[in-house]
Amino acid sequence: MGSVSNETGYEGVLVDENQQFILDDLQLAAELGKTLLERNKELESALKHHQNIIEDQAQEIEYLTKQNGALREVNDSRMKIYEQLEVSIQDLERDKYKLALENQAEKKHVKTLCRNIETLEAKVDELTKTMDDVRRQLDAERKKNERLQSDSLSGNGAGSRVQLRPVAGGDGDDASLSGPDEDEITEIDTSKPENFSFAFRDQSHSTDVTDGSHLGQSFSHQHGHHTNHQLSDLNLAEENEELIRIMQELERTRKCFVAEQNRVAELEEQLAAIAQENQILQSKIVQINTTEEMKSVHEELSILEEVRQGQMCTRCLRGFEDRPDDESIITGTDADDDRSLMDLIQNAASEAGVPSAVYRSSVTIKVISSIF
Repeated sequence: MGSVSNETGYEGVLVDENQQFILDDLQLAAELGKTLLERNKELESALKHHQNIIEDQAQEIEYLTKQNGALREVNDSRMKIYEQLEVSIQDLERDKYKLALENQAEKKHVKTLCRNIETLEAKVDELTKTMDDVRRQLDAERKKNERLQSDSLSGNGAGSRVQLRPVAGGDGDDASLSGPDEDEITEIDTSKPENFSFAFRDQSHSTDVTDGSHLGQSFSHQHGHHTNHQLSDLNLAEENEELIRIMQELERTRKCFVAEQNRVAELEEQLAAIAQENQILQSKIVQINTTEEMKSVHEELSILEEVRQGQMCTRCLRGFEDRPDDESIITGTDADDDRSLMDLIQNAASEAGVPSAVYRSSVTIKVISSIF
């Protein structure tokens, strides 16, 4: 009986100890579950925080991508404008080069015309001197001719009074006129030929007539002088025509020179206008580039400042007054956060090749009581 009572007492002690162990295990399990729940909540809050950070960074990346695309488009448009301006500048440079070549050619042509004008002026001066010399010679010839004419007229007047020998007896004997003798020659007026007889000699008879040879020489001299005078007049007329032609050519050359000078002046004005326009375009390009760069920088800085100050949404880049509701788009609701967290975990698991498991926000601990 005593042994049976001891055994029952021992079994009661074992049962009490087992129950105590079970209670201790349950208490430890409860504390562990509580700790795990708190840790789970901390992890959930940290995960939400990191998820928000990741979303903000993704939105910022998207915003920067959009900004990069917009800046790329602006840069492309600027590059197109620069290319067009470069093409226009090249065209202006080619036009400027052509105008410079034309200006040089016109200057050479003007120099050639100046040399031609100088040559023609020298030739005109030479012809003027020659004409003056010819005029002086003509004046001298005219004076000489007038003197010879006066001498010939005086010689003709004196030739009408010849020195003859009177024929004695009037019997018709041939008597030859002798040379001049102071004793035998008397001056007879030929207006009274009845008092004297003249003996004319042909090829078989000799006649001493002093006036005939003188008159023939005077006539031949006058005829030659008249011919020389006509030749000199012809030469003078030809020289006058040549001088008139040269003067006309000189006038045409001067007109061409004036026209070329006007054309050169117009080309220089056009060249100066093109150069001024080129400078204005370059200054406009620099000003436009500076203005656009400053404007884009100011816009970017203002947008970033608004984003930093919280006046603009980092997701849609719009102001908070344009939101459809009063809820914060960045924070969202808890359900949205849970769904986004689940989607993030599933996406990470699928990318890692791990089968996705259902995530639960609570921890369930199954306690199996073993009966010994």
